Amino acid sequence: MEHFLFLLSLFLGTLLLSYIVSYYVKFPVIPIYIVAGLLLSLFIHAHSVHIFEVLGVVLLLFYIGLEFSLAEMERNLKNILSVGLVDLLLNLFPAFFLLKLLEFDNLTAFTLSVALYPTSSAIVSKLLIDLKKLANPEVEPVLSILVFEDIAAATLLAILVGLSEGSTDPVDVLRVVVKIALFIFIAVVFIKNFNRVVDLAFSRVGTAAEFTVLLVGTILFLLVEISLGFGLSEAIGAFAAGTLFAESSHKEQIESVVIPYRDLFGALFFLTFGLTTDLSQFSLSLIVPLLVVLFFTSGTKILTGIVSAKLYGLSLKRGISAGFMLLPRGEFSILVAATNSAVVPLTAIYVLLSSIAGSVAVKESGRILSLFFKKKPKKKSRLSRSELLGD
Repeated sequence: MEHFLFLLSLFLGTLLLSYIVSYYVKFPVIPIYIVAGLLLSLFIHAHSVHIFEVLGVVLLLFYIGLEFSLAEMERNLKNILSVGLVDLLLNLFPAFFLLKLLEFDNLTAFTLSVALYPTSSAIVSKLLIDLKKLANPEVEPVLSILVFEDIAAATLLAILVGLSEGSTDPVDVLRVVVKIALFIFIAVVFIKNFNRVVDLAFSRVGTAAEFTVLLVGTILFLLVEISLGFGLSEAIGAFAAGTLFAESSHKEQIESVVIPYRDLFGALFFLTFGLTTDLSQFSLSLIVPLLVVLFFTSGTKILTGIVSAKLYGLSLKRGISAGFMLLPRGEFSILVAATNSAVVPLTAIYVLLSSIAGSVAVKESGRILSLFFKKKPKKKSRLSRSELLGD
């Protein structure tokens, strides 16, 4: 117990210092958390931090689900599907074939392509808020892509969990897909009906913070346990629980209670990811494949932004800006890598590089785009000064 408390105090102190550094250098904090974990791993070897990883996953996915209500997804289904499928086709399959050309085996190539596919909702959301870009027109297709990716990546993660148990039989893969479909069907029916029970509970008992925490925690971990019972990952159960509470009329109250826990365990999740990453497993022979994959997948994400913006009737400039917003990888990439220890070192470096490059690209997008798109000069009025003044 004393050892655990020492680690917890050390981790929290490291996170506090990381946040202060992030604040003063005006840089997204998630990459700094990962680097802090990597540096910390040089001095200590922690073996009892898995609980932080699990809680981090559950709360991150719960909060992501809390941002997407079923009603909103049904209304915007056409747009979400159109840009989401473009994103999937341009990023998952080309990455897989590239990794095969780089002589990775089928399972490793598939795991890596899934890890490199989804953009980090956590990093992008924080960037858009901090840089005050939420009002930009290209944000709408970006958010639609993030919604699709969260569902698709959670499904692919569940498939990988099944594959990581040693079965590559197509029948077993199909069985996992059927389980996912069945769980999603049950979850949707449950969400559409049980949200009334949640509202009733709040109306009868009240909205005190303690009751809210206990109610949310009970239902959240119940759905997580049910998803594990289906042989799926805790990610899908947590996401489903989030969408359930997104339908509640007390969503704002729930968010205000959940956010501190999400921030705490989310930060611990990124720190422990860096801490448990053994970079000694990163072979120098992987440097060239890493750089090739990094540049290739960055290019496909920018292409995704351009095509998606076109579908929304936006300009090429807005499309490239959207592509920059899609560059950072983060939480889902880390979750996927955890299913196959062989890909963890490469994924850790990839996430670190893409999150830094993506954060810089979004922050400096105005300057970067000004190099390629010159501002149109304002036309001088041919009216006389007296005419302009209305004399």
